[in-house]
Amino acid sequence: MGILNGFTQLVSNGRAIGNHGDSLNVAITAQDNPTIDAFGRIRSVNPFTLFDSKQIFDNAPLFWDDQEVSGSGTSSSHSVATASSTLSVSATTAGRRVRQTFMRFNYQPAKSQLVFMTGTLTTAVQSGIKRCMGIYDDDNGIFFCDDGGTIKAVIRSSTSGSPVDTEVAQTNWNLDKLDGTGGSGVTLDPTKSQIMVLDFEWLGVGRVRIGFVVDGLIIYAHEFLNANNLAGVYMSTPNLPLRYEIVNDGTGGASSLECICSSVVSEGGQEKNGILRHTDSGSLSTLSNGTEYAVLGIRLKSTHVGATISLAALSLLAASTNDKAHWELRLNPTVTGTFTYSDVTNSAVQIASGAGNNPTVSGGVEIDGGYFTTSLPATNTIPNAIRLGSAIDGTVDEIVLVAKPITNNITVEGSLTWRELV
Repeated sequence: MGILNGFTQLVSNGRAIGNHGDSLNVAITAQDNPTIDAFGRIRSVNPFTLFDSKQIFDNAPLFWDDQEVSGSGTSSSHSVATASSTLSVSATTAGRRVRQTFMRFNYQPAKSQLVFMTGTLTTAVQSGIKRCMGIYDDDNGIFFCDDGGTIKAVIRSSTSGSPVDTEVAQTNWNLDKLDGTGGSGVTLDPTKSQIMVLDFEWLGVGRVRIGFVVDGLIIYAHEFLNANNLAGVYMSTPNLPLRYEIVNDGTGGASSLECICSSVVSEGGQEKNGILRHTDSGSLSTLSNGTEYAVLGIRLKSTHVGATISLAALSLLAASTNDKAHWELRLNPTVTGTFTYSDVTNSAVQIASGAGNNPTVSGGVEIDGGYFTTSLPATNTIPNAIRLGSAIDGTVDEIVLVAKPITNNITVEGSLTWRELV
């Protein structure tokens, strides 16, 4: 007789399970609380960091765009002392300031995407002022905002063809109103720096949770339940940038929003799925010693800024005996001469080749480099946290493969391989 014989009742999550005789087959489920991720799994899986950002030396200008996008009287300042940037608007002046990552972060279906952002939503309650932070852009996303003193959880969706915000004020949050009466007993003070947390499942129709970390514990304030409630998807894309934003509608006083630290995590890892693609430059010939030439360029299509492009490998060959050159990858250089981008079929990118035109290069940010010769061609993998993105106004990044001859009158050919996640 089994050791469980005679055991007539087992309680799991408050539900009675009847007598199973000599064997017991019980499905154990976790209660809905912050110890589980957006898909109901206990948070014991290894997190995979898609992005993290600190401001201990500067405002991370290679990762964040920071712009006055409308009106006037806005500004942004960085402080090493506080490792933060402060976005400001002037009194009674209509203006909108946005700080947003160039990159958007790929969501993999059936994995919970987890976002932490720190900042100070409110310096003082002021009508006419809106301050927001979250993972969103002008068309879609999830964020908290202080709207003239009312704290709101928001989902923005462009599924109708234009952006619509579904806003839930603090008094209507359905998990913990954070007014001292909820299960946590915590009262939110938006004038103090906060750790905002949100996680979401997409698959078009998943759940969204949003809240704060207080005293080391996640307190979810509100959840949006979409599956079995909505007809269709709840937002057009889950591949979104991080954003901080402050707006004065023209009636508010001088105000600011402090932006501190952030992280985006795929819970349960991220698979190297997607599609590997490859392109060749053709020949660039009679290249002059000491001049920098654009061999190949790659950028996102303006219609595909939500795609994640990871450069996987490059190769460069000097065609003639004793030819020597230096190579670089440049982020957003100036290319002079004919260097025309064209769509790659069934791809999120455009490619430009310098073959036959020998366009020259100046400026930009060097993000990789090395040397190659006729007998030792360059072959290199490209592990870099910088990926193709776009500015707030939609201007896309370019990464250009550059060759600088060390000998004169040489011929060069190059290639790029990249992985596309959409």
